[in-house]
Amino acid sequence: MLERLFDAAPEVLRRIALFTVFDAEISGPPRDFLNLTLVCRAAHRILSLNSAPLYADVFAQTFDIRGPICRLGERAVRENAKLELKRRFTALNIFRKGELDDFRLTDAFWTAYMMFEDADTGQKNTKHLLGSGLLVFLDKFLQKRLYRGSQTNNGWPIPNEQNSLAVALFWLSSSHRSVNLESVEVRADVERLLKPFVFAAFRYPIFSTAESCFDIATFTHQATSSSVHGPYPPPPLLPRDVTYFGDIPRTMRVPSISLFSALSFFARQETICPQIPPHLQEQHRKSVQSPNLGPTFDDIKHFADHCRTNFAHFPGFDASVLRGSVGASSRPTFGPTLAESMPYKLGTLTGNWQGSYIASHCLEFTALLSDASLLQHPFLEDYKSWLGTLTAPPVFPTTGRFPLYMSLQEHFTRDPDAMIPRAEGTTNAWLPAGFNWVQRENGIEVFDEKGSFRTFYNTVRGRTNPVELRDAVDVIITGQTDEKRAAAWGAYRMYGRIRLADGLIVLAWEAVNGTGAALIRGYGNA
Repeated sequence: MLERLFDAAPEVLRRIALFTVFDAEISGPPRDFLNLTLVCRAAHRILSLNSAPLYADVFAQTFDIRGPICRLGERAVRENAKLELKRRFTALNIFRKGELDDFRLTDAFWTAYMMFEDADTGQKNTKHLLGSGLLVFLDKFLQKRLYRGSQTNNGWPIPNEQNSLAVALFWLSSSHRSVNLESVEVRADVERLLKPFVFAAFRYPIFSTAESCFDIATFTHQATSSSVHGPYPPPPLLPRDVTYFGDIPRTMRVPSISLFSALSFFARQETICPQIPPHLQEQHRKSVQSPNLGPTFDDIKHFADHCRTNFAHFPGFDASVLRGSVGASSRPTFGPTLAESMPYKLGTLTGNWQGSYIASHCLEFTALLSDASLLQHPFLEDYKSWLGTLTAPPVFPTTGRFPLYMSLQEHFTRDPDAMIPRAEGTTNAWLPAGFNWVQRENGIEVFDEKGSFRTFYNTVRGRTNPVELRDAVDVIITGQTDEKRAAAWGAYRMYGRIRLADGLIVLAWEAVNGTGAALIRGYGNA
């Protein structure tokens, strides 16, 4: 009987052995394999621990494998599976044991970060990371290590590589359930720790390449302004080579600590439900329509239920893009990376958007306000105080959340000679002063108040030829608050431009009644 068993193909025997001894909660190489290799010489030969196919099978059974295969190809994954298993089990054990001072911690963070990046629909990577106690480990790290070195940095936390990875992983490990399970005290403490990264944009900008630079190809880092805190923007962390799989290196940009801090901060703020005034509750109960403009019961309920931060979705990669990028090349092609800025994909922003804001945090905010009385806004006074004081404030007072509804439309040109003149800086979203537009049948006619230019941009629609989208040399955004949301929360209009090289979007957001304006910045491909 035993002889018949070993007549089977080696790959079949390895698969049988794996399913026989495999533990779904495995935290290291399956030790029972050693016993199987001692059954006889044939078993030792077929199930040898030095077998590359065996380690590849163990890896596929333990972790999500589609991402590495799409990026590197099956051969590279098979040859590096043994070393990669060791790297991942080492990282998981560091998290499980809570070893904050382990000299391998930064590498462990990178391993976990790229495991999230390669997480597939089976979520094996995610289950192992969460099962190792990663979220508990990160909470401990934020409490005990995030502010290490701040005493000699005027109280400001340092946005170094390890802190940036920890904050990014803290978000990627979180969910609505984990946030809701936090006590009020824990939630408030997390917000306190992250607030400097969220609100002190003069120290922790969200972008990796200065917003003042529209043409990244000619960019060399240089400050556009300065304060007591030093040059703005501060020099970003440089990309570095890290180990991706086995011993295969990969150049990675350190994740944005301000971006991931904002996500975690907003997710916790959203657990505070808006209080609905009693008279609106009564009108809703009696089905009475409010005669005045302003939010109704349903408006506030929609804001509370739908204007929320979405947590990470998996798979964390686009297999079709990666599969096409490997091709016949023998060199690894890594394709898109998690939360890293990438060339903008036209069509991304067109549509209806909903979310929330707490306060604008841009250096040019005061220059955009059209109502002088708004210059006395409490947050602006606080912000100017933070900007003018070298030491970190003991607290960061903020306003509550406000709804943000936008219906956006993209417009593009393929003709470099027809491009709208580009303004220096972003005080008007890279657009000339007095910028305006008129809607036409297939696009918009754009001009300025001085009449110094007039040109036409095509509007992105569902039937737009994909070739046209790929050939776009400039993209601008226009938008407004739809009628229903405007009646509840005020009417706004938006316009802006996109830095196509990395997807940085700057929108000028202004009240139709002229009571104020601000800039909204962010990445469309993050």
